[in-house]
Amino acid sequence: MTYRQLLAGNADFRRLWSGQVVSEIGDWLNNIAVMALTIQLAGAGHEGRAIALYAIARHLPLFLFGPMAGVVVDRADRRRVMIAADVLRALLALGFFVADRFSMLSVIYAVGAALFSVSAFFNAAKRASIPNIVGDTDELLTANSLTASTTAATIAVGSALGGLVSTFAGRDLVFILNALTFLVSAEMIRRIRTETQARGKGKREKGKGEDKSARIEEGREEQIKGGRAEQIERDGKAAGREASTISSFSPSPFPFSPLSILRRAAVDFREGLRYVRSDGVLSLIFIVAAAWGLGSGAGRAVYSLFGAALGVQTASEWVARPTDFGISVLFVAMGFGGVLGAPLARRINQAAGAGLGAHMGRSMILDGLGLALFSFIPNLWGAAAMLVAREVNFAIWWTAQQTIMMKRTEDAYAGRVFASYETLMTLMMVGAMFASGAAADTYGIRIVALGGGLVITLSGFLWFLLRRTGSADLQKQRARAEDFRS
Repeated sequence: MTYRQLLAGNADFRRLWSGQVVSEIGDWLNNIAVMALTIQLAGAGHEGRAIALYAIARHLPLFLFGPMAGVVVDRADRRRVMIAADVLRALLALGFFVADRFSMLSVIYAVGAALFSVSAFFNAAKRASIPNIVGDTDELLTANSLTASTTAATIAVGSALGGLVSTFAGRDLVFILNALTFLVSAEMIRRIRTETQARGKGKREKGKGEDKSARIEEGREEQIKGGRAEQIERDGKAAGREASTISSFSPSPFPFSPLSILRRAAVDFREGLRYVRSDGVLSLIFIVAAAWGLGSGAGRAVYSLFGAALGVQTASEWVARPTDFGISVLFVAMGFGGVLGAPLARRINQAAGAGLGAHMGRSMILDGLGLALFSFIPNLWGAAAMLVAREVNFAIWWTAQQTIMMKRTEDAYAGRVFASYETLMTLMMVGAMFASGAAADTYGIRIVALGGGLVITLSGFLWFLLRRTGSADLQKQRARAEDFRS
């Protein structure tokens, strides 16, 4: 299925996608101006810590509010959650205008934290809604590829527009335009007609054939089944407790008071992690994603610092704000690489068959090597070219990973699983950002980028190692089962 066929044949996905386009362009248009303003207000010698604190202010709320978002998304109309989040974000986004007017770095941190607290609910609702709106495996893979491609395109377009507007028209206009994009997104999502509440096991059973194929591709479903069968034979009571635990995941209505949401969030987050542990492939994805988050956090902490420094070096004689220009160039390169990588990822992953996981591991390794090489490049245009190559590989492994997760997760638990994923990734990235910001001021940005690239590369090798270990365990379980039957 092509992107055009998906958008033409599925009006509700087209509306969700349109909202994504508008709001993400606003996000990246705004991001350039905010990071440049943060570097300016921090002053020389403190830029690394300031950018790290801003990144933490943006990402820590995803960790704190991620579990609560998963609970709400699994029990509420996901369309209404997204609309409410967009309207609230439109109001909060105007806070950057205040920070610029009064030169207040603390306001930047506060507004960033508030925006991303609300975004935790929007992101969980959006991801959990995609399987509700689209159909079979091929359509879901196309939807994930288009989502990744769109994110990459909006990074490029939004960063280019943000760099131009911020450099030549001023940052205040950027902040106002960003607020308006959230309102446009809310209107697009309001027009969605497909039911987006959690629907129990219906969606999973409807795609049973496709789910079976996805399990075979990963070669791990037999391991899960075989392990549970053996466990039942060894200890029926333990298996009964496992079945009881899994059955307790079924959602039930509850009052939406703050205390009840917090209490239920803690319970459901623990249950969501138990659900992930019950599936070997999901558990492996979470382990590798945590390692990737550490390396990516280091990279995100220094990208804008690279852009600002290389922008001054390249364009200080012919633009008014070379820091804004340099940051914009690097983020445009990231977006352009994603635009190139997303359709390539769709073609590679569609043809992968049983090798879908292998493509994920190889591309993750290349992703890390790209960041490591990026740390050695001395000029703006060379650094931009390397980011293009890195994002191509990121698109391939991310699309494979998201498709595997969506196909292996029942709809009733989708919000909690993806919220748990976001929470884990955010925790790893925030920790890396905190350490990398101080390290960048002390040891330099190139050392930090190199370290982040090496960690991502190792996470790719970890994926292959754990998959091979799992395959060996599967063979042993099958041999034991044959011996038992004989």
